Amino acid sequence: TSYTFQWFDDDKKLVGTTSNYKAILPGIYTLITTSNATGCSSEPMAIIVSPSEPAEITYKITEDFADNAIINVIAIGEGGNYEYKLGFGPYQDSPVFENVPSGIHKITVRDKNGCGVSSTDVLVIKYPKFFTPNGDGYNDTWNISELENKSNVEINIYDRYGKSITNITPNSKGWDGTYSGKQLPSTDYWFTVNYTDEGVTKEFKSHFSMKR
Repeated sequence: TSYTFQWFDDDKKLVGTTSNYKAILPGIYTLITTSNATGCSSEPMAIIVSPSEPAEITYKITEDFADNAIINVIAIGEGGNYEYKLGFGPYQDSPVFENVPSGIHKITVRDKNGCGVSSTDVLVIKYPKFFTPNGDGYNDTWNISELENKSNVEINIYDRYGKSITNITPNSKGWDGTYSGKQLPSTDYWFTVNYTDEGVTKEFKSHFSMKR
C-alpha cells in the first residue's frame, strides 16, 4: 500500500495498476513502481512473457526388418519446450523411442513451461518382411508372433489381386505358403491386421514376400 504500480504493454499502453498483473498475451511488459511517500519512481523493469502452447503431435515409424521399430515424435507448437513419454515410462528430452514392441502405445508430449499436455495412440506392428517355406525347419511359416498376447486380433492374407488366401491368429502356427493344399508361387502377398482399440475396430495393412 506504500507504492503504486503501472504496467505497460508492447505498445506502451497502461494495462494494470496493481502489484500483480496477469498477462494473457506474449510480449515485453514494463513495470514502474512509485513510492507514495517520496513520489520517486523506479527504473522501468522489462518482463518478457514468451509464447508457449500444447503440442500438436504427429509421428513417423521406421523399422529395420522385424528387430528394431523406432518412433520419431514430431511436436508442433508456438514456443513450446517439450518433453516426451512412451506409455508409462519416464519423460525424456529426446523425441525418439527405439526398440518399441508391437502393440498400441500412448505417446505423451508435455510442455516444460506448464502450458499443457497432449497425447496420441501409436500402433506399432513389427512383422517379418519375408519367409522361406522350403521345409528346412527355419522360417517356414509367416506370422506376427509379437501380437500373440493381444486379444481380438485377426490376420488376413491376400494375393496381389486381392483374393483371400487364409486368415490366421498371432498365437497360431502361421501361414505355410499354401492354398487348398497347393504351394503358391514366390511373390509378394498382402495382409491386414484387424484389432479392437477401446471398443473401436481398426485395421493395419502392409505386405511381405515369400521366397522358396
